[in-house]
Amino acid sequence: MTDPISTVQALARELPSQDLYALSVAAGGGIAGLRDLRAQASSNIIRRACSQLIACLAHRSADYLAGALASAATADSAHKAQVVDVVWTGPHTRITSSRLTAHSITTLIDEARQEIWLVSYAAHTEPRITTALKSAAGRGVEITLLLERNMDNPSYSFRGIPFPHLDVTRLAWPAVRRSARYTSLHAKILVTDRSTALVGSANITGAAMETNLECGILLRGGPHPRAIRAHLAALHEQGDLIRC
Repeated sequence: MTDPISTVQALARELPSQDLYALSVAAGGGIAGLRDLRAQASSNIIRRACSQLIACLAHRSADYLAGALASAATADSAHKAQVVDVVWTGPHTRITSSRLTAHSITTLIDEARQEIWLVSYAAHTEPRITTALKSAAGRGVEITLLLERNMDNPSYSFRGIPFPHLDVTRLAWPAVRRSARYTSLHAKILVTDRSTALVGSANITGAAMETNLECGILLRGGPHPRAIRAHLAALHEQGDLIRC
């Protein structure tokens, strides 16, 4: 027997408040509402949640499930205020930061339980990040890499395939979707579980991890990590980003 309370509690541990609210609205529409959300969702996690909640409707009403999910979302929002930190690579001063770029990236990847979006201009098969990504893939984390390619930007000289042996979704920004020649995919972003984002200057290279002067902003909680991830997903859905 599917236990609705246990199902909602498990979803509350796994999903951010925005997804819980979306599930609440869908559950309020009963089986039809959950099926509609499942058909539209790009995330396997949300699709699975919809299926679990449909099974719960055999034991509880739609209003009950919607209320339980809304309550879980409200509680989640209340204790997940955004925490902002600064991440550095480069020389030290007396004004120190507790976080270093390489350590922050590998820690975020190690913490991920659902999905990872990694965006970079230059990306080499950096050993520590390779190990962290391989471990994440092994525990079932969905990994999406959005990286620059020489075929789309002639000024980008690297021609290899970063992390060639990883089973991940690879996206690209094709030249035909760019407004001008030599336009660059220049963003450097790491989003994990829609709840944490690192946005900064560092590429995924050994120099950026160790010797360059790099700075990034680490966001934990709040609306921005999910919004960044949603923007990237929307670019894919509308065809600006393609699978490669």
